[in-house]
Amino acid sequence: MKHLLSLLLATCTLSSLSAQETVTAALLYEAGLEYGGDELLTLQFTNGEEQVMLAGQGGYASIGGELRLANVDYLALRATVGIKYNTTAADNANIAFTRIPVNIVPHFYFDEMIHVGVGITTHQRVRLNGDGFTPDVTFTGSISPRLEIGYGGCALTYSIQDYTSQAEVLSGSSFGISFTYVVPAK
Repeated sequence: MKHLLSLLLATCTLSSLSAQETVTAALLYEAGLEYGGDELLTLQFTNGEEQVMLAGQGGYASIGGELRLANVDYLALRATVGIKYNTTAADNANIAFTRIPVNIVPHFYFDEMIHVGVGITTHQRVRLNGDGFTPDVTFTGSISPRLEIGYGGCALTYSIQDYTSQAEVLSGSSFGISFTYVVPAK
């Protein structure tokens, strides 16, 4: 019975807040490309060419939300979770470096288009899949700063990130470009 009353009270409180429109929440989608970090591995191809895989490089896609206060239109809080992926050009192997980035970034808007965000990022389930050509390695990501400078839905990004395995610590820090679409709140 206590749980039912607590749930009812929480529902009434949220309904009251929603009716006052003090906070608006919107769904957002984000995708981007990033480059940088320490050398993760170098592949030698049979034709003599080589490819260097960096710990910070990769493309990503994320989903999340944006919160805005009704009376403070120059601030927004964005939170996203996604998948960051990097692979090689090898035809006979599926060597891939994957991570799950989680970002929480407050944004300050100078006007409707220009914004700066400074927040935190962490990468979870960081894994190098060597596909039998190189050992599989699992890393632990750090909780680190993230900077975004944007115009509209496009932003330049910089993330500091360290990946730790049993053998070493690699910098996964990266510069990038992101494209964000915020679904307009109704």
